[in-house]
Amino acid sequence: MDRLLHPMLVHFPIALLFTSVLFDIVATWFKRETFREGALWLLIIGLTGGIAASFAGGWAEKAAEQAGIAESLIETHETLAFATLGIFSVLLLGRLLLRNQLTTKTAIPYFLVAAIGLGTLSATGHFGGDLVYEHGAGVATLHHPDSPLVVNRHNPHS
Repeated sequence: MDRLLHPMLVHFPIALLFTSVLFDIVATWFKRETFREGALWLLIIGLTGGIAASFAGGWAEKAAEQAGIAESLIETHETLAFATLGIFSVLLLGRLLLRNQLTTKTAIPYFLVAAIGLGTLSATGHFGGDLVYEHGAGVATLHHPDSPLVVNRHNPHS
């Protein structure tokens, strides 16, 4: 179950953190405080989900290593995940210190850090996807001796 929990959780922080930044852009561009308030809550929930996904990833790490996944690949994904959590934690702390109000002076640094955070979030997801789709982390493989390993999509009888 531990290896299944991580992939179930990771999609929420990805979506919520991206949407939080999108809401901030809308709030700043159109001067809509309801979007700024929504962005704060999305950031809080997304960060909480990211922490939960990190714990689940830590639990799944041993199974991935036992499946033969190179530790360096897992460590890259894990390091990026921690960096992402750190960056978005800084954004949350900044928002709380600014009482959730971005001024002309604070908006540029905030959005710069947010862009870096979205970049690390994307890289984390990319490396996590590689662990699954390129290296088979968390994927149960079933092989029947009479079935081919590769099926030609154009000629399914080959």
